[in-house]
Formats: sequence, C-alpha cells, structure tokens
Amino acid sequence: MRITRIAAAALALAALTVVPATPALATGNGEWAVTPTPAKNAGPTPRLYFFLDAAAGQTVKESVRVTNLGRDPKAFEIYGADAYNTVKDGGFALRTKDRQQTGLGAWVTSGVGKVTIPGGASADIPFTITVPQSATPGDHVGGVVALEAEASAVTRAGGATVKIQRAVAARVYLRVAGTIVPGLGVPSLRMDIGSPLLPVPVKGDLEYAVTNVGNVHLMPQATVRVTGLFGHPVKVSGPAPSSDMVPGSEGRFAMTAEGIWPFDIVTTSVVVRADGGVYARRTDRAFVYSYSGAVILAVLIGSLVWAARRRIRSREVRPRGLVAGQ
Repeated sequence: MRITRIAAAALALAALTVVPATPALATGNGEWAVTPTPAKNAGPTPRLYFFLDAAAGQTVKESVRVTNLGRDPKAFEIYGADAYNTVKDGGFALRTKDRQQTGLGAWVTSGVGKVTIPGGASADIPFTITVPQSATPGDHVGGVVALEAEASAVTRAGGATVKIQRAVAARVYLRVAGTIVPGLGVPSLRMDIGSPLLPVPVKGDLEYAVTNVGNVHLMPQATVRVTGLFGHPVKVSGPAPSSDMVPGSEGRFAMTAEGIWPFDIVTTSVVVRADGGVYARRTDRAFVYSYSGAVILAVLIGSLVWAARRRIRSREVRPRGLVAGQ
C-alpha cells in the first residue's frame, strides 16, 4: 500500500505543470480560480470557458488551470461534473461529486485526481473527454471542478453540524456533430388571484415555466405583459430568466402582479426569445370576481332604484279626496 501511494504521488506530479499565478479572468471565489489553460497561440481575448467540438466516439484532450490566490498551500480534488438548471429560477449549476454523473461529467477523466498547489501559484491539469459512440448531436454541458480537499466552513442544519467544502469550476460546452435544433417552450402559465374580500384593487401570484426543448444551450429572455379589463395595465415584478439553460432543462419563475381590479378579466402573456430567432409564447386569462363587492354593488343598485322610484311617485299628480258634507 505504501509503494502504491508513492507511485500515485509521483504520477500526479508528472501529470501537471506548476506555473506562477496569473490574475483570475474567469470563475473564482477570491481564494482560488479555475480557468481554461491559455492556448500556445493565445489571441487577444482569453478563454473564459471551454467551447469544444467533437464527433461521437472521438476523444478530446484539454488542460485546465487552477490558481491558488492565497498565501498558503491548498489541496484540491479535480473531477468532471454535469451541468443542470435549478427548477427555481432556472439557475445554472453543476452536480456535486457525490452525485452520479450521467452526461459530460462522466466523459471527463482528469490526469490528476488530487493536487496541492502552493500559495500564489497555478497548476495546469490535463483532462480527457471521451465522447461515447451513442452521444446525441448537440450541446453537452458540464464543468471541470476544483473542490477543496478539506472542509473550510461549518454550518448548522436540522440540529446537526454540517461541514462545507467549496468548489469552483470552469464550464465546458461540448458540441457533438449532427443536426442542431434550438428550441424554447413555455409549458405552463398560471395567474392565481382568488376572490377579493373587498371591492378594492388586489394582487395576484403569477408562475410560469420556461424549458429548453432543443439540443443546444440557450440564454432565454422573457417578456411578461399583464393587462386587465379594457386593457388597463397591471404591474408585475419578480425574477426572470437570466442563466444559460442546458438542453432538457426547465426553470420556474414566480412573480407578483399589482393593480388588479376587484371585477376584472386579467390577460397574461409570456414571450421568451433567444439568439438565432428562437421564440415561444403562451397566454392565459383569469377572471376576478369579488362576492362581497357584488353584494355591495347589488345593494347600491337596489338603493338607487328604490330612491328613483320614490322620487317618481312623489311627482305623480294624485286626485285629492272629497270631504262628505255634514
């Protein structure tokens, strides 16, 4: 076992190159950064992410630079991770090491599983992407992650102490050759208003979903428009799509609508667009009805009708009664 550990350490040192630290131009947390290793003939604009092309069954070799921005040595674990979008607000995220990687993360093999980088230095770590023969055409998104080997923070959750290991990654966008079909969808849209108690302007809860139904990553932008009866504007506020969405992902967005009348017909329209003319739209209509308002309105109308009839009767000419003679 001792000989195996020594051999593994020697292999790790041979597989990476330690270079002086350079300013972090991409993903970093202030203590360390992970960026694509600059190309030999680097252009004026540095690579912020990996944008790679390959055919099914092909192998791609690259290198990632991990920079220790601190003064003390720091140990990292290097691994490949799948990208996904969180259901809430569609945020871009990478799967943690303890989760099963089924996409690009499973195709990545790092030349070094664990590395210690001196303070103020960088290490260029080679990795290989082996694209399966069964890989589908389009974008496969993930990242090469540098996870701190030892927990650096603790928190309390559910009455227990939880150790936190932080991670930083360089994104990888790998496009497998084949037919490219971009597409977006708005599969659901709902405005929940209910029946207002009093005949006063009310608020509504709007929720809609955006999905990437194509096979390429997209950065969608949404336009939400809400109008009421006779076209009066309804103000909406809340989060909108702002992250890169990977193929097959879905994000749900919750907004608040203000200025809805107690008796209203609310029309909500959500339009999502992305580069390349990608477009999707969904419209929904909700009816607002205040029961108490209806009762008050009925009483008011009844009172007006009663008052009007009384006034009309008061103006009618009536014959005076005859007084019988004594």
